Amino acid sequence: MMTEDSRNFIRALETGNHELLQKVPRADVHNHAGLGGDFKSWTAKQGLDIEDCSHHFPDFTDFQAFVDKIYTYPWDRPTPQQNIDRIQSLYDATYELAVSDGVTYIEPGIDALVLDFFEGDIEKMTAALQKQKDRFAHQLEIRPDVGMIRVFPMEDIERRIYPCIDSGFFDALDIFADERHGPPEEFKQIYRYAKRAGMKLKAHAGELLDADFVRRSVEVLELDEVQHGIAAATSPEVMRFLSDNTIRLNICPSSNIQLCQVGSFKTHPLRILMDNGVKCCINTDDAIVFGQKSSDEFFNIYGTGLYTTEELDQLRLNGFPAS
Repeated sequence: MMTEDSRNFIRALETGNHELLQKVPRADVHNHAGLGGDFKSWTAKQGLDIEDCSHHFPDFTDFQAFVDKIYTYPWDRPTPQQNIDRIQSLYDATYELAVSDGVTYIEPGIDALVLDFFEGDIEKMTAALQKQKDRFAHQLEIRPDVGMIRVFPMEDIERRIYPCIDSGFFDALDIFADERHGPPEEFKQIYRYAKRAGMKLKAHAGELLDADFVRRSVEVLELDEVQHGIAAATSPEVMRFLSDNTIRLNICPSSNIQLCQVGSFKTHPLRILMDNGVKCCINTDDAIVFGQKSSDEFFNIYGTGLYTTEELDQLRLNGFPAS
């Protein structure tokens, strides 16, 4: 039997009622916490004059340059405290946007690099993160991931990631950034360690590289979920593999378009993936860059005319644990 939430969600899509849709619980499980807020609101609060990003990024390096500006502008060499203040303001912005948009469950990605801002003190870092988490606990269930930037030297990655895993604060592990660097084999030992610690295993794959890279990442790292994974749509064999093993793809449509991996919402491979039995859910990735909230993503997809409202409701439900 259809729930009241599902009825309201479907009614909101059919009538274009954004306020009603924002009252329906949603999950965002592919959300980089340092980039998940509202650009205009955050820059205004910080008194920063940064040009909004309203264009596409021809290459991932162009995207990374814009992200670096968000993290460090206007400093050449920010101090540890400036880094802490900046990243905490960005995390607050992420949680504030989620709450205002009606998201009730979020898996924010926390970069292990943040440990350096706290001079390697994992207890100090997790205490600060817990304090932020507690402020939003009455409105938002927060289960943080800890992520590794795959382009960094492995010795730096290991120095940061093992204390984060051992802290018990993080629920899942992820690797991200330009997947043309840092093959999954290099991270196998870390993923095995995280698995023994009881963490959920995610990784960015198939955002820039091909379907074989998606499957390889899943098999080598024993992934539970894939961040993006859209390249799998080019291979019936890989889609069957994902479906047979119930590997969920945490899809971010606006991100894929602005990073020039997909031409439009209408041509997004989500439709192909769903038609081949791959479990997917809809997420925002980096709202401060791409300018789309969770509710916007659902309206964008609905506007293509390629999905029924019931299918979109299932995508909504797929984002929650044990869905």
